[in-house]
Amino acid sequence: MSEENTNVKKATYVRASTEEQNTERQEQIIQGKGYVEKISGRIAFGERKQGARLLRDVANKEINYVIVEDVSRLGRNALDILTTIQTLKKQGCTIEILRYSLVSIVNGKANFIFDLITSILASLAEMEYESNREAQRQGIAVAKAKGIYQEHAGKGKMTTEQFLEQHADIIELLEDGKSIMKIVALVKKSKSTVQRVKTFIKNTKH
Repeated sequence: MSEENTNVKKATYVRASTEEQNTERQEQIIQGKGYVEKISGRIAFGERKQGARLLRDVANKEINYVIVEDVSRLGRNALDILTTIQTLKKQGCTIEILRYSLVSIVNGKANFIFDLITSILASLAEMEYESNREAQRQGIAVAKAKGIYQEHAGKGKMTTEQFLEQHADIIELLEDGKSIMKIVALVKKSKSTVQRVKTFIKNTKH
């Protein structure tokens, strides 16, 4: 093994949105030290338990190569995503985004393509998130006006807000463009439940 490879101290950051969401698929990509947590992407990276731990380990030179599946794992806010990336880079850390085969350092030099594409991806992630949230807010307003209630899996009924809160994990994955079967595998809920949430979101957008 070369000296360069010996000096690479890799770590992988894995995030799922809720306690119900399964991180098993993401954990399969882990190289080196794993930082795994279940927390909303709306929480700033440095305010997350494992995110803060990773930043400390990078600052302490215990880690110099960070792998994430996608920029959305770092956050939903473009500023937070790019701030986290810049913080890691300033500490001399290489960053790899697996989904797009992007690496911040290529042949020992800064990869300007990485900076360009991650900036675009971060902005798109934020725009998509805000667009989906606005559609969801409009859907709630429509549902309220129509007096819509959703049947609970158990006894009784719940309001639209309660229904959306209970299935926040499914909604976030739908917003990420995941298929129904993939969501079933991730959140460990029935196919009919995922389909019902998808149909409800679609209907309330109109």
